[in-house]
Amino acid sequence: MLKAIVKKNSAVSENSPDTVFQFQAADVDNERDSIFIHLSDPVSPFSDVKISSQTDSIMTFGHPPDCSFPNSHVNGQRNSVMFNNSLNPTFTDDSMNCTLQNEVFSHLKQIKIMDPDQINSPTLPDDPVHSPEAENYALNLFHLPPRDGWTMMLRIPEKKNIMSSRHWGPIYVKMLDNARLQLFYEKGLEKPFREIQLLPSHELSELKLQNFDENGKIHTIRIDQVLYREKRKYHPLPIVVQTPIREQVIKLGTTCYEDYVSFVTTIQDALMKMPSTRDICASYFEDEITVEVQDEFRGVVAKGDNKLIQHCVVAHISILAFVSGMPESRIGLNDVQIKGNEVVSRDDIIPTTTTKWIKISDCQFHKCVDIDEFNNSRSIKFLPLDGHKFELMRFRTTYSEKTLPFSLKTLATVKGAEVELQSWLVMSSGFVPNQDQYAVMPCENVMIRYPVPMDWVKNFRREGVLREKSLKARVNRSASFGSGSVSGSEPVMRVTLGSAKYEHAFKSIVWRINRLPDKNSASGHPHSFYCHLELGSDREVPASFVHYVDVEFDMPSSSASKAAIRSISVANKTIVRKWVVYKAHYNYQVEMEQKRVRAPSGDSMETDHPNECAQQ
Repeated sequence: MLKAIVKKNSAVSENSPDTVFQFQAADVDNERDSIFIHLSDPVSPFSDVKISSQTDSIMTFGHPPDCSFPNSHVNGQRNSVMFNNSLNPTFTDDSMNCTLQNEVFSHLKQIKIMDPDQINSPTLPDDPVHSPEAENYALNLFHLPPRDGWTMMLRIPEKKNIMSSRHWGPIYVKMLDNARLQLFYEKGLEKPFREIQLLPSHELSELKLQNFDENGKIHTIRIDQVLYREKRKYHPLPIVVQTPIREQVIKLGTTCYEDYVSFVTTIQDALMKMPSTRDICASYFEDEITVEVQDEFRGVVAKGDNKLIQHCVVAHISILAFVSGMPESRIGLNDVQIKGNEVVSRDDIIPTTTTKWIKISDCQFHKCVDIDEFNNSRSIKFLPLDGHKFELMRFRTTYSEKTLPFSLKTLATVKGAEVELQSWLVMSSGFVPNQDQYAVMPCENVMIRYPVPMDWVKNFRREGVLREKSLKARVNRSASFGSGSVSGSEPVMRVTLGSAKYEHAFKSIVWRINRLPDKNSASGHPHSFYCHLELGSDREVPASFVHYVDVEFDMPSSSASKAAIRSISVANKTIVRKWVVYKAHYNYQVEMEQKRVRAPSGDSMETDHPNECAQQ
């Protein structure tokens, strides 16, 4: 019995043992056609098969020894002819099998597995286990000098009241060894008016700028008590989510950015050194653990070739776990001293995008980590806190890339009483985050700060209706910088992307860009900043300027140290939702090129020697 079924792109025929069906000549001239022939009789039905398409291939599954293809031509790539003989698996063609095997063997011989530690390897080389020169090369910008206290600002009254106004009042803050904050009305008093005991449930908020006075804004930081509540959602599918509930403990502010950085670092250190506590009766509908890897990059970049003079990366690993009972957990890093020798379950392996093994130095751990276990086996074993985000560990390593995400060149030109400041910004073509060439990770919240002498601040302020305002830059994407004529004492600022103005909170001209590379321009398109200031006299020009520019930005889903979480294990738990989040924060200085041009003697009555009279 013969059944023939013809569809759009395939033809199927079946031959039973009672009938013999032969194809004398079969011509197929389609592009994506395939022929599936199921033969249950060992007699060969083919005498001549010709396929003239663009995408054809032949796959054989057993041929009888006496079967041959005297005139078979395959001139395509995607069409296929498949032969299936279920009764006689020894249906073969020696000549075709030999040809196919020789081709396969030739391809296999050409495949080479390159050692990632070689010089010409496309992957990043591993860090050496012992590298004393790297220790001297590291920049110790993270070890801030200890402070007795900070002069901060407090909102008075702290809670909002419709019937009364609020203002910022100065206070003095101290941190004791037992993680207790003391608030004084002024420095030098013995008795504080308020004390705050830090708890494991406390978290720091993100930095914000708020209105302060007529000069500008103030840096604010908030300490919150965060508790998580488990909730079920039923749209479109029933899921369990952990909703944070935040309650403000205190909110402080400061006009000095260095004081803000020092205060935040001290609070983070105090929270990390707090004792570990956990509720033995903790129970959740669904177990979940989130690991956050945040890299802090610091460095100094040369002004000529944008080469890194000094750099250092500190990786902070934080944990947020919702696990029932008292489970012991483990995480595995790409530590060069282990190099994949750890033994973990298949379900605990976390996919990574890097093949590099990094060296971990100056490790600091939370109280819940078993330090002896780490010293013996380099395994990070800990008992996570119940429903609290905490910093598990931090360590120092080196920068893994050869270049930064973008290059910045700045030139300051002083000509008599005129000062010009120009910057050119170009994205780096050789920078590949996480070794993924197809995923472009943008730089977000880019902030470039140009320090301004205090005597020049009045030139960047303008009278407004209610208060003084900073002069803002004009956006002109097709501007020709440095060629326009400038008259008057009012400074002129132009940018091709983002915004720029003087911010008193940083005491600098701040060039802000939301995202790099810009969505509306090519990745290699340069961006520029230009500022021209005409002073009243060249005596207002200081003898020396600040010779660097501060650059700060964030990169989500990226890693500056190439630190990767290779495994997450939870004891006696088979179904645990595991999440890994990567972040990178860059904060470095770029040296500024300075140039002084002597003004012509005929343009000014002033001379290099003020005590001498000029000839009329």
